[in-house]
Amino acid sequence: MGGVAQLAVQAGHKVTGCDAGVYPPMSDQLRGLGIELYEGYGEEQLSIHPDLWVIGNAISRGNPLLEAILNAGEPYTSGPQWISEHILQGRHVMAVAGTHGKTTTSSVLAWILEACGKAPGYLIGGVPSNFSHSARLSPESPYFVIEGDEYDTCFFDKRSKFVHYCPRTAILNNLEYDHADIFPNLEAIERQFHHLVRTIPSHGKVIFNEASEALHRVLKMGLWTPAESFGTSPVCDWRLVEHEGARLFAGGKEVGRFELSLPGEHNLLNASAAVAAAVNAGVSAERAVDALSR
Repeated sequence: MGGVAQLAVQAGHKVTGCDAGVYPPMSDQLRGLGIELYEGYGEEQLSIHPDLWVIGNAISRGNPLLEAILNAGEPYTSGPQWISEHILQGRHVMAVAGTHGKTTTSSVLAWILEACGKAPGYLIGGVPSNFSHSARLSPESPYFVIEGDEYDTCFFDKRSKFVHYCPRTAILNNLEYDHADIFPNLEAIERQFHHLVRTIPSHGKVIFNEASEALHRVLKMGLWTPAESFGTSPVCDWRLVEHEGARLFAGGKEVGRFELSLPGEHNLLNASAAVAAAVNAGVSAERAVDALSR
């Protein structure tokens, strides 16, 4: 929600917000943009009377301010819905979905596009080291990188957030059982991921982790978009080989070698997926790999 607030300010809106226990770095970023923060969710905050309340998914029925908003008939929406309607329309949305690795992979993808002159907008669930803020509008660029979170949208909309984003390029990084507070089993999460797949246009791209059996099951439910796999298997369209450093192959041809300051094979795979997505945005694989080392 802090990222949504930043985008709203950059789009020209006056924004205030309330939360419980706001802390750095997000609190510093918000105040630096002139966003006034209120502590807690007291009913008295209804006196702010904004044009629109944007309500995060951490807020449930019984919350004093939410109950006051509903009783007063004040206009409200969810963060993902607001982003969809006011930020993402008409853009080449690049969503990164998966049980884990979303923040890292989104950051790496945004950086590759930035280093290659695409100047993307982005919304990332953390503050990337290569950027000064966790969200940027960048209205002159057609590209927008966003974390595709499978958690539910809001108290009144129990669909996964990512169904609102309608990406043209989607990274499906991995899929394991998580969020046991809202999903009864892995099958329920797979169904939500397929809802995302249903929104991707036929001229888009699905980039998926070949090693994930759950993602294979998702794609077998129906796929209307060209798909490319990444991983360490010889069958992958984007194959990672760890020999004398990290080497990335596309179509059997080596497109480059790279080193990451991030540790672990999982981050090499994150980077491989980001390269594949960047190529779908018109970046050459060689330039994308080169950007990883920076």
